[in-house]
Amino acid sequence: MAKTQMFLKKNFENFDPIGYNYWDYIDAWTRVFWYQNKTYRHPWLIYFKRNNKYNFPNWFLQWWDFCGPIEEILPSPAKEGFKLFKTKYDQDSMTPADLKFYSEFSLAWVFSWQYKFRKKEHPNRLPILQRNSYVKWWVQFDASKASPEEVRKWFIAHSEFLKLVDPETSQFLNQKTQITATLATSKSKESFAENLQNILKLLKDDEGNSSKKSLPSSSASAASLDDMFQNEDDCFRINLAED
Repeated sequence: MAKTQMFLKKNFENFDPIGYNYWDYIDAWTRVFWYQNKTYRHPWLIYFKRNNKYNFPNWFLQWWDFCGPIEEILPSPAKEGFKLFKTKYDQDSMTPADLKFYSEFSLAWVFSWQYKFRKKEHPNRLPILQRNSYVKWWVQFDASKASPEEVRKWFIAHSEFLKLVDPETSQFLNQKTQITATLATSKSKESFAENLQNILKLLKDDEGNSSKKSLPSSSASAASLDDMFQNEDDCFRINLAED
């Protein structure tokens, strides 16, 4: 978004103030969830709409850290799905793994807050009134939509978010590419046989080096053996697709 667009005002109808800009919009994301309604209930049901593509600005990440859900509230099988998601997701992506998981699988959670008196630190001082926030899973949501099977299907359709393969697999794929290219350049049976011998010798040397690296010392083996041993009916619904 261009800087000039951030200051452009959009008008309301029959409302005071009559308009707002992007900075007001950012501020509203924080203030709206602290609104105290007439019934003095403060839970909000927040969910991501399905089949939407989300591009999250940097300021939203701060809101997510405070108002977003935590892994501990995920029920099975969504918890198993998230564990699998973290192992496959490219952590170098601009979007954190938990935010990507919740937004892509359109998960829902409940954010709420309550006032609470803090214990007096000194008998001559007044108690401090605190506002504590909480998050919990929305029990009516079908957790099977984020199961490990659904996560695998998602990565098949969105392979660009897969993390890079491990070094050993990467080395194998590189060697396979080099071998294929080398054999393809052979113009005769003699050159093919010579190239094949060179490749076999190279693979044998690599196998010997990797075996030496993988063999643990007796002291390391010994050391490794030692180490073995609220009610959401009154929630305000927030649809994140209608920004």
